[in-house]
Amino acid sequence: MQIRFAGVGGQGVVLAGVILGEAAAIEGLNVLQTQDYSSASRGGHSIADVIISNEPIYDVMVTKADVLVALAQLGYDTVKDSLKEDGLLIVETDLVKPDRPYIGAPFTRIAEETTGLALTVNMVALGYLVAKTGVVKKESVEEAIGRRVPEGTEEINIKAFRAGFEEGLK
Repeated sequence: MQIRFAGVGGQGVVLAGVILGEAAAIEGLNVLQTQDYSSASRGGHSIADVIISNEPIYDVMVTKADVLVALAQLGYDTVKDSLKEDGLLIVETDLVKPDRPYIGAPFTRIAEETTGLALTVNMVALGYLVAKTGVVKKESVEEAIGRRVPEGTEEINIKAFRAGFEEGLK
């Protein structure tokens, strides 16, 4: 499965991709994770690609995404053509107005209501993605969060992930 996260700097898109890749590796799957971002530390486009497979992976980046998770309009506009025609588009519904069918939720609002921090939007979106696709197990992602987020933030990030997962089950 080819998954692309797209947003802007400061939304944690790259960290979400790293955590998803780590969760896949925990499950013994083959995984490739790459990222691309503008030189602007905040506000520029930010993209994270994750390819997960039982088979060997020969691509070095997402070629045609099965899933695109868009957290900002700029991110969506930058990569929308990389989504397969029948691909799954997941959007932050308060910030992205797509020009094709989609599913999603107000991830930033959920993050703020759940943790008090908009910057946990990436974990909310990751939880939603995992609930909707089943690409990896919830427990694997929680283990990966514990390994990859800054020390002392594990609990709040897992809380945000779980809120997104619950939203995705609806």
